[in-house]
Amino acid sequence: MIGKFVVHLPLVLAIAAGAATAADWEVLDAEPDEAMLLDKNSIQHDGPVWKAWAVQSYKRTEYLGEPVYPHRSRVTLYEIDCRNGQLGYAAWSFQSGELGGGTTVWADTARGVTYFAPDADSSEAALLTRACTRRQSCGRPEALRDSGISKASEVFSDFGRRRREVTGAFRIGEMHSATPD
Repeated sequence: MIGKFVVHLPLVLAIAAGAATAADWEVLDAEPDEAMLLDKNSIQHDGPVWKAWAVQSYKRTEYLGEPVYPHRSRVTLYEIDCRNGQLGYAAWSFQSGELGGGTTVWADTARGVTYFAPDADSSEAALLTRACTRRQSCGRPEALRDSGISKASEVFSDFGRRRREVTGAFRIGEMHSATPD
């Protein structure tokens, strides 16, 4: 019973919090088996760092140390240190569906962000560049249609809601994880 409450806690918090700013997605990288999108509306300055939400979606199920945390997408709140060209994971949620859809497999927050320089030409390098230049030019993610990842348009609008659910849980310091029954 407690497990069901914890799993549904983000949904309750999102409903209680009301509507938030709609996501504005920019495709940072789209390959046949994987895509990374940045919510341009989430880029915020926070002291010496910038923060931004992104979703990395996979065509096939991925694992974090097989067979742990099977997931099809990862929603991540990045902290970005533009001065040193580094970024780190502040919060994350592994989802069972593509583009942040499905159920939460595991979600957590960092208790101190560890920064790293992303690999050149990686999705995270593109995120670092985009957040640090704060360019506002972006078109609709047409590349995703040809990438083999399905249902992009429906999930884009749903992902904004899911990001708010995860953010709501993190705001009150609540951690949760769910594993398949």
